[in-house]
Amino acid sequence: MSRATVESQLADFATALIENAGGIIDWQPDGVRATAIVPAELAESLGQHDDTFIVQSQPTEAGLTLSLGGEFVDLAARALRHFVPSVGTFAVDSLPVRKTEFAAAVESSFGWQNARARVLDGHAVSVPYHAWWFQATLQSEETWESLIPVTLNARSGAPVPLSGLLDLDALRLTSEPLAAVDSTLELAARLIEAETLRMAASFMQRVDTRRERDRKRLLDYYRALQREGSTPNRRTKTAPTAEETETRTRAVKLELQRKLSELDERYMFSAVLRPVALAEFRIPAVAIDVEIHRKTQKRVFQVYWNGLLKQMEPMTCSGCRRCSWNFWFTNEAVDPLCPVCHDEKPTIPR
Repeated sequence: MSRATVESQLADFATALIENAGGIIDWQPDGVRATAIVPAELAESLGQHDDTFIVQSQPTEAGLTLSLGGEFVDLAARALRHFVPSVGTFAVDSLPVRKTEFAAAVESSFGWQNARARVLDGHAVSVPYHAWWFQATLQSEETWESLIPVTLNARSGAPVPLSGLLDLDALRLTSEPLAAVDSTLELAARLIEAETLRMAASFMQRVDTRRERDRKRLLDYYRALQREGSTPNRRTKTAPTAEETETRTRAVKLELQRKLSELDERYMFSAVLRPVALAEFRIPAVAIDVEIHRKTQKRVFQVYWNGLLKQMEPMTCSGCRRCSWNFWFTNEAVDPLCPVCHDEKPTIPR
């Protein structure tokens, strides 16, 4: 990413931050310098002594400097915490949904491997979806960091590929209380953990490669020291005694172990997943009741046809909470199991 691109994105971010926190900002035609007028509390959070100050990309004696290498990132984070809400509730009302042919949609989407299914009824509902944003950080000799989003159906727990919801024209802000967030937070954290490992795979591989390189260098160096300690001294032409060789070998091994331990500690990974924002979106959908018959037991599940995606959403497995379209069911509780969990429980008949 070029320097001009970074400066442009920082300027856009600073503009959005100041305007959303109740201030105004006026950029000069060249786009590198602006004048901001903000509430006193915002000025204090941004480290300014006056409610009118200069904003620029190049550091000067006064004003707010937009830079990734300076204090701007910390100042902006403090302002975000105080003036920009991290939780919001929204709704999409003007989204028509059709209940026709929902039975065919269920039958063509799901596979019930050891049970019979009967589609009972479908009704239009407003379903809460929780969009979580997590700050993911991996710390080793270097640092990898990213902001990762995930959206879940708050009723079923199924992740859905909904993005750009805040840009919808039909979106409106509501004052309705949030649906229970504890369950979706736990599910979101598990999904974000897996996504973090996927996204950071090249970073982790690069760190592991350097660790193995440094480990090889240490091993080669101390093996050479050990060989040197068991050979005759070139100056005195005398060979070390067996006791001297053993003492030197033991000392080299202890020092090598200490160095390897320090190396592993330096390259050790530590991970932090921190939820930074949550938005609840109430989106029209069709909730469809499906009755599952397993031997003499029956149980009713609810699946969803998403009005925004215009398609069915998957169900979640009772064992691993992962999503699937194919399920086996237990005998007594009629709990749904995905193919992976079913293979781990061979006592459940196919």
